[in-house]
Amino acid sequence: MKTTSSNWNFRALKSKTVALFKQGLTPIQLTQCILVSALISIIPILGVSTFLLTVLSIKRKLNLPIMIAISYIMWPIQLLMIIPFINIGEFIFSIPQSNHSAQEIIASFQESFFGTLSRLSFELLCGFGGWLLTAVPFFTLVYFVSITIFKLISNDKNKE
Repeated sequence: MKTTSSNWNFRALKSKTVALFKQGLTPIQLTQCILVSALISIIPILGVSTFLLTVLSIKRKLNLPIMIAISYIMWPIQLLMIIPFINIGEFIFSIPQSNHSAQEIIASFQESFFGTLSRLSFELLCGFGGWLLTAVPFFTLVYFVSITIFKLISNDKNKE
């Protein structure tokens, strides 16, 4: 009997979780939630993505639980991309390359968020520029391709 009860509890939990994440979203809105949160989550400035995602979800009426979940999933990618974004920004702005490691930047943020922003502000600005010039166009392209695919699928279903 306990198997049935625990099985029912699992199904109920699963359905409530799925309902929370869907919240009546269309596939296009769901795609927006996922892509916007993935894009914002890899900004090379640690600690700002949750705030930005919350503001965006309220302003654009997007699904905050999905966005926060994607943000947590993207955390390793954000850490991996800090230095490449800084290097891209330094290259684009023709600035000599700094020799900071990702571990050094992370430790600095953990020690003092605002101290790191002031000490590494130039490098982080270069990283933000690298993010703007690479990640934003990439995610924009992925968004438009996704929308086109959804429209094609939708048109095929309407024809049937």
